[in-house]
Amino acid sequence: MHGLGNDFVVVDARSEPFRPLPDEIRWICDRHVGVGGDQLLVIEPATVPGANDRMRIYNVDGAEAQTCLNATRCVAWLLLRESGSDRLVLETLGGLVEAGRAGERDVSLRLAAPRWDWPSIPLASAADTLALHLVSGPLAHPTAVNVGNPHLVCFVESRDAVDVPRWAPAIQNHPMLPEGANVGVAEMAAPDLIRLVVWERPGILTRACGSGACAAALAARRRGLTRESRMTVDMPGGQLRIEVHDDESITLTGAAAVAFAGQLPIDLKVA
Repeated sequence: MHGLGNDFVVVDARSEPFRPLPDEIRWICDRHVGVGGDQLLVIEPATVPGANDRMRIYNVDGAEAQTCLNATRCVAWLLLRESGSDRLVLETLGGLVEAGRAGERDVSLRLAAPRWDWPSIPLASAADTLALHLVSGPLAHPTAVNVGNPHLVCFVESRDAVDVPRWAPAIQNHPMLPEGANVGVAEMAAPDLIRLVVWERPGILTRACGSGACAAALAARRRGLTRESRMTVDMPGGQLRIEVHDDESITLTGAAAVAFAGQLPIDLKVA
């Protein structure tokens, strides 16, 4: 499946456990020898009250991730279609996410208020998360926020003028960020329009990032760059609609699509 070109391999493990090793995850996500995808998603039975199902998210390096909102929309779309219901709650490592139908292909996610305090990012030491003292070329003084996973948002004059793979890794891997962070490069094209690209952990440039879109909208408001509560975030893969509520909780709406379906080998063989 994919959400605006951010693509995933989705495995249903509700009836039979599926716990691939890091080498197997890398093989599955490899576009040359495996299926190919930005992440591997595994659907499991829920483990906490109030959740309908659980989603585990694995990055291409085999590490488990807390949150991916494009992935959440994709899995939610599958489960909503399967159940015929209009709403469900997904358990993720980053917390519970409420999902609902918003059209034939669109899914809305309701997210809890973000965390702005430095231990929640987390940072290595106390710092003002509104404008960190980090600089890498044109990327300077990013805003840090945790929206289920950590993001740094760098505002620039022109998104497309920045060589993101050249400059973002130095910030992403800075000692100030012991767990790293996703690095967003954001351009305020209008008060209600943000042009964004995100250098995601573990070091890849994806066509879209749902949590990054939320982080950019929140950071723009916190920094006084806009007062709009409803914004469109335009990324290389397409657009997401963001609504920021009074308590800074967010509704994120966007499309999900099935690319193809198939079967993995019973005994995965890593090439």
